[in-house]
Amino acid sequence: MERAINLGKKMYNHSFVRYLVIGGSTFGIDFFLLVFLHAALGVRVLVAASISYWTSIVFNFLMNRFWTFDSKDSPLHRHMTFYGLLLAVNYGFTVGFIGLLTHVGVHYTIAKVIAVAIQMIWTYLAYKKVVFR
Repeated sequence: MERAINLGKKMYNHSFVRYLVIGGSTFGIDFFLLVFLHAALGVRVLVAASISYWTSIVFNFLMNRFWTFDSKDSPLHRHMTFYGLLLAVNYGFTVGFIGLLTHVGVHYTIAKVIAVAIQMIWTYLAYKKVVFR
């Protein structure tokens, strides 16, 4: 039992596990807003994707800065600068990818899931090595 507790503590303290938890929560916020705005309110899909993406970003930045990478003592402007650059890349990729896939008949929710899965790889590395180091 003690082994399981120690393993749980070790996993809890690992930045990648925290990244997955925050990433999953961010995705949930982003995805829910996308579907709600588009399906329930009739907002155009790319506008809905933009609103949901940027809304979830505030949550993601704060949680990654304060909890995942525990870098609250580092200069905020440094984090925001690199985070902003990464967001610009991810935003362009997200909207372009969803636009491309929906144009060829892929449902926008499937396109969103694929876009996020692709981004997960380079985003963790960028957070760990550049943004929140």
